[in-house]
Amino acid sequence: MSISNTINHPQQRPETSSFVDVSKLCGRDKEKAEILNYLWGRSGEEDAGELIPTLSIVGMGGVRKDCSCTDDMAIIQGLERLRDSAAYGLESNPLQVLLERISSSIQGMKYFLVLDDVWDGNKGERWEGLKTTFKFGAPGSRILVTTRDVEVAKMMGSSSSQIIFLEKLTDEQCWSIVKRIALEGRDDQNLEKIGREIAEKCKGLPLAAKTLGSLLKSKRSKREWQSVLNSEIWKLELAQKEIFAPLLLSYYDLPPPVKQCFVYCVLFPKDHHIFLHVLIPQWMAMGYLGSDGNADLESKGEEYFHILADRSFFQDLAMLNGKIYGCKMHDIVHDFAQYLAENEFVTKEINSDHLAIDGSKNRHLTVMIDKRIPFPTSISGAKKLRALITFTGEGALTYEALGSLFNHCRRLRVLIFGWPDGTDHLCKEIPEGIEKLIHLRFLHLCSSQKLESLPEALCNLLNLEFLILAGCQSLKQLPDSIGKLINLRYLRTVGCNALTHYPKGVQKLTSLRHLTGLIARADRNDAKEFSLTDLENLKHLHVLHLKVEGNSIDMEQPGKAQLQDTQELFILLAGTIQRADIIEALDPHRNIPNLRFYDNFWKVKARINSTITANENKFKQSISKPNIRISRMSGYFLRPPLPPSLLLPDFALPSRLVAGKTAAAAFSLSVKNHTHIFQVQNLTKVDVFQN
Repeated sequence: MSISNTINHPQQRPETSSFVDVSKLCGRDKEKAEILNYLWGRSGEEDAGELIPTLSIVGMGGVRKDCSCTDDMAIIQGLERLRDSAAYGLESNPLQVLLERISSSIQGMKYFLVLDDVWDGNKGERWEGLKTTFKFGAPGSRILVTTRDVEVAKMMGSSSSQIIFLEKLTDEQCWSIVKRIALEGRDDQNLEKIGREIAEKCKGLPLAAKTLGSLLKSKRSKREWQSVLNSEIWKLELAQKEIFAPLLLSYYDLPPPVKQCFVYCVLFPKDHHIFLHVLIPQWMAMGYLGSDGNADLESKGEEYFHILADRSFFQDLAMLNGKIYGCKMHDIVHDFAQYLAENEFVTKEINSDHLAIDGSKNRHLTVMIDKRIPFPTSISGAKKLRALITFTGEGALTYEALGSLFNHCRRLRVLIFGWPDGTDHLCKEIPEGIEKLIHLRFLHLCSSQKLESLPEALCNLLNLEFLILAGCQSLKQLPDSIGKLINLRYLRTVGCNALTHYPKGVQKLTSLRHLTGLIARADRNDAKEFSLTDLENLKHLHVLHLKVEGNSIDMEQPGKAQLQDTQELFILLAGTIQRADIIEALDPHRNIPNLRFYDNFWKVKARINSTITANENKFKQSISKPNIRISRMSGYFLRPPLPPSLLLPDFALPSRLVAGKTAAAAFSLSVKNHTHIFQVQNLTKVDVFQN
């Protein structure tokens, strides 16, 4: 792109402690009141026995139609959520089965359906079939649609009185948003005049106001604000200029490596949940975070993510224990990223076996392949590909297709086959030709149900840093030569239920930071299986999820694991080894932040001993009490009550029990933002199920 950066970079990024939710600043009180009246009022259509009333919110992109209908909890309080129950077990079943499941789920129930950002008013027959499904709900049910096209609203069945047009905000409302974000916690009258002029550039779009406010938050001086106002970017002829210009200003203010990280996100489809534990390793694999193998690049990736989140390039931030673990990109921000990426980053939806690829320009590619469509051979012609992400149906990735891909696309750094949705993405075996991908850093084979084995040739990928195999339920073993992957930082095999052991070579992976699904023997140390003692070599582990096999610890094994750097340690005891003994053998830091015990790491229902043994008391005394977290348990009796040592500040028993069938009761417990469902039989024995 030939546009020069006209914004001066701040010398130091101010620290921020929170993200401002623009949904609180939209200035849509009038529209919200109309929506509430519609939701709680009685409709004439109901009196006439017609289909469920449908309200439509119409507005151009960036006016925050979603914030108008989802901001206030009063709108959704008490309404049933049906997604999990309706979709459970469907996997790849046809649409008609899903519609029948939904119909039975809502039979006689009052529901509230929100269809966000509906397009394509030419396919009304599809909506008619879907809408008929929802007629079985109880009176008082409502459907809410957001769209940019009034014709779509009419097609969805909204009458003129059921269409709310969202107008643009006033300049005063835009300034209110900019001021709230940019001047949070400080009162600077010298900036108000310039700030109001900048707010006029928003052209009434809340997303633009949020973006500019986030940009100005890092600008402290009048000169810096004046530079934003006078930028040449406002004079450019841009697609969707009203919103792209503010985004471009914020983009140019980013450090160069953060710009690369942002544009890379265009490879995630619109409305896709982006998880940091998947995103940041890809940034690392592409070299955006530097190449120092000894550096804490994961922390640098988190820093870059927070810079982008601070600038409002991400939304719907998902939090757990005070930390962000996921997000989404606004559709317009995604369009903007695609505008910047031009032909270098491409996302394609494929409904035929033909795919046109510009092999001279395309470097990063996401393909979404319709069911029963074979893997396009043209992808193998894109020999300069650096990243390939595939969403495929069952059987598309054949042995032959993979062989051709490995033979031609030898510059790949990131290779992702499918996501954890239960679809059979891969064949039973992976060709030996994968060893030709000598630049590969990130390999994602998650939830490949048919995959049974990995070739030994995989271990010739000496640059491989991330190997994700979670959910490959048929995978029977890891390659014996896995110890050759000396640069591997991340190995994930949780949910690989057919795995019976880890090979001995894992002890040579001294660069590992994240190891989940590890199986270690405690009762012996042989030349074949990974043992507890072998952990002694893995000194840099930050995250370890461990299954311990055996009923005793071999006391002749020398040394301890010395997990002094480990921040998260989850332990599943498959035998009868006592917790205190395993803690002594692993030797974690005394103040380890996150330590959990499970009796079965891969099953939903947990069972542990019904009494607190002397060894467990010894264990509790050896670990600082505030760091112990109760995750899943059963067998503890309410009489006597849970031991005081377990009643931490974040462990709050409910004030009442809800009566259930057969003299049972149920209640929920929130522990560190996790919700667990308790089932109490005869009000004595407690079984816990994770929600």
